[in-house]
Amino acid sequence: MGCDRRVVPTESTTATSSGPKTVSTTIPASEPKVRVKLLRVTGGGHRVSIGDDRQSLVVRGGGAEHPLTGPCTLVRSRGLWVIRGVDIPTTISNARVVEFDSPTELTVLEKEGRRYEGVIRCVADFDPPQLSFDVINVVPMEQYIPGVLAGELYEGWHNAAFQAQAIAARSFALSRCQQRSSKMWDVTDTASSQVYIGVPSWDQAKDMAAATSGEVITWKGAVVPGYFSSCCGGRAATATDAVGPNPINAVPPLAGHPSPPYCTEAPRYSWSVTQSVASVSRAIRAWGRRTNQKDYVTIGEVISFTPITPNRHGRPTEIEIKSVGGKSVTIRCVDLPGVFWEANLPSLSSGWVGAEVKHGKLVMNGRGFGHGVGLCQYGAEAMAASAIPYRRIIEFYYPQGTITKAW
Repeated sequence: MGCDRRVVPTESTTATSSGPKTVSTTIPASEPKVRVKLLRVTGGGHRVSIGDDRQSLVVRGGGAEHPLTGPCTLVRSRGLWVIRGVDIPTTISNARVVEFDSPTELTVLEKEGRRYEGVIRCVADFDPPQLSFDVINVVPMEQYIPGVLAGELYEGWHNAAFQAQAIAARSFALSRCQQRSSKMWDVTDTASSQVYIGVPSWDQAKDMAAATSGEVITWKGAVVPGYFSSCCGGRAATATDAVGPNPINAVPPLAGHPSPPYCTEAPRYSWSVTQSVASVSRAIRAWGRRTNQKDYVTIGEVISFTPITPNRHGRPTEIEIKSVGGKSVTIRCVDLPGVFWEANLPSLSSGWVGAEVKHGKLVMNGRGFGHGVGLCQYGAEAMAASAIPYRRIIEFYYPQGTITKAW
């Protein structure tokens, strides 16, 4: 489930030096639509299949509207959209964007046949040869949230955990919609934003989204991006440290939750992995070359990782890496999983990890799963299991935040 897929680095978790330029996210007057990037179709000849057998479809593009019968395949060829289905092939020119609509839910074969409400929008690259394109689901917020709940939580978890997750996910999506208003899409359907599976097949996700309809986290009248992770490991990270040093993250609700930890029973509250010393050392040197940091490029064989520089909650923000010969370098916890990911090594559940060499191998012991900012999913479930209502869960994980009915 989404809980166990939240592996960094991700769009919402990777620290950046620039970050969003928007200082705050305003509360909209009405329910917005979310533009969810489902997949990228690359190169000429690659296609996407939309719609069910005999489904009535409408495709719009180039100022025209074409009725079609599904299923349809869409491909880019010589700067044109070519659509094939039950009907005579349709060609649409002079359009960078086409949209598929239907009175019923739309399926996308390349997304495991998942079903989607709203419309499916396909956007070609702006630059020549314009053969690749993004497939985007444009869907009202309240139809989007159930698909996030079903992707991020386990069916059968307590309702209050679902309600808290719905508010966090809605707040995050709303923030992204406003920050990326000039872009072609707002969020992805993966853990790089938040997992979204389209229309869920079970009612709990739909019911709990409806129970919190329009509710978002705010602070001083601005929407707080509802960051969350699977398991915080018992100590909260701050958004400034783990997401990025920008004004939208430097607010009290994103400065970390207090003790006690509620996620001690989570599968990855603590964890251990073993890697060869050589492979980890190569990964660090490769990361140094990519980021143009000479100290990392010249490091020798790694002998230890030591968590250092704790935040006010006691969670480390940096790792000191020592090598043979006494040389050491320091890396931010938020960057460490990306070092492993880029080297095609088994992913780390989080950047909170210590390590030492045993029997010629680097044994790494870590805490938590994800960046540790905001809502801890396993912690929220434990609180819900103790009959703590969702409003108190939100208050705990987003201190000084207020739940506001936006629409």
